[in-house]
Amino acid sequence: MKREEKDRLIAMLPPDTRPVVDLMVRLYEDQLAQRDQIIADMEARIRELAAQVNQNSSNSSRPPSSDGPKKLPKAPRSQGKTKKRPPGGQKGHPGRTLKMVSSEEATIQDHYPRACGVCGEDLNNQAPLDYDRRQVFDIPPFDIEITEHRAHYKQCPCCAHQTQAAFPAEATNHAVYGPNIRTTVSYLMVYQMLPYERTARLLLDLFGIELSQGTLDNILQDANSGLALFADQLRECLQHTDVVGFDETTIRAEDAQRYAHVARSEQHTLFHLGRRDYETMNQMGVLPAFEGVAVHDRYANYFGYDCQHSLCNAHLLRDLQGVIDRYADDWPKRQWAEELQQLLRKMNQAIKRAKEQGKTGFSTQHQAQYRQRFRYWVEQGLKNHPEVPPPQIGAPSSKQSKAHNLLIALDQYTDEALHFLYDFNVPFDNNGAERDIRMLKVKMKISGFFHSLTTGNRFLRIRSFISTAEKQGWTAFQALRQLFSSQQEAFVLNLVRL
Repeated sequence: MKREEKDRLIAMLPPDTRPVVDLMVRLYEDQLAQRDQIIADMEARIRELAAQVNQNSSNSSRPPSSDGPKKLPKAPRSQGKTKKRPPGGQKGHPGRTLKMVSSEEATIQDHYPRACGVCGEDLNNQAPLDYDRRQVFDIPPFDIEITEHRAHYKQCPCCAHQTQAAFPAEATNHAVYGPNIRTTVSYLMVYQMLPYERTARLLLDLFGIELSQGTLDNILQDANSGLALFADQLRECLQHTDVVGFDETTIRAEDAQRYAHVARSEQHTLFHLGRRDYETMNQMGVLPAFEGVAVHDRYANYFGYDCQHSLCNAHLLRDLQGVIDRYADDWPKRQWAEELQQLLRKMNQAIKRAKEQGKTGFSTQHQAQYRQRFRYWVEQGLKNHPEVPPPQIGAPSSKQSKAHNLLIALDQYTDEALHFLYDFNVPFDNNGAERDIRMLKVKMKISGFFHSLTTGNRFLRIRSFISTAEKQGWTAFQALRQLFSSQQEAFVLNLVRL
């Protein structure tokens, strides 16, 4: 009922009762207004909590491991593609069936029949007529090979001086573990990420050698020491790389939450453990002198460095999906997010087609058209998600919606979000950095934490070496074998040549 109608009804009452009734009505209206505000606040809070509960790896920056055992529903298949494929290799797949090799590559074992399969007559003195072949591929029994090196002395016939031969590089003491064992230990602990106890148990079960945790730790320390020059050269190499992806993830170290940072290119990987601050990023040693394009996820500290920036559009697509899910029942509030999602994907597909056609970039006009469409939908989004005005004095502070904050970031960093459009050498997303750093989460699941930043950075330096070597065509075991060989310095420096 409108206020005018209420006043008209009150005026019909006796004069002495009008003030009392008017006061009661106004008090009741104030109570209703307060309840309406409480209900509105509670509804907003419920929507906010529901949005948090519904967050997953497809609509936020949460990792896939946080989704839990409940699988996300698969996207519906288009009509005509619903036929379920049989398990295993599909038609046309080349396959990897084990095949026989030439007899020259195999150890031959001949088997002869001793008696006739029908009458039992002895056949030991009969010459064979023909044979069939079958080959068994297996690993030879594990055994430790002990090599005793003897450095002999010889006396010079002219001056009578006795000269001793040099021991090989791996014979550093009277009894030491050789490069193959040291390589295996490093491979198991850094690449396969086994903890100390399980590594020691595996070596005992397979090879019969009992290594203490102190010995295992010394082997890792030797590997780390051999990579000091590699780490310095790797930083310098990344500083002069045109495009580098940066990312970070939480790691448990020193009984507290720390962050593992990664700087990566198509040929190199550098990890560093510390905090999520400028001090750690400066210690990592890439960004302070970097002048190329830094691809990252909008973390504010990255913008504190004087280089070019490109935003990870995989993150943007997930953030936009979060808005779409949040406002599933409100088309005007989610339309801009759907349109931006489609636009970003169309641009990415257009660039892929252009590259396949041998093109190195779009025309200025083509770029401007895409940028104009991007800006249009950002502006439409800001109209539907305006800034929440500051509260009155004494009232609780107001919080901006995630949609509004995202739109402010897109408005402020439009060129950074579209950097991949202007430069085909810049990737659409930062998935490469995320892939490089993902296995550190597996390390945490297996071992739980690093006792100190020192041991954590020792592990990450060796991991940086392995990842860099793999990107250049080496297997992890091959690379670690070179690390414990006499060719160590030449090999590691070749990986980071400028």
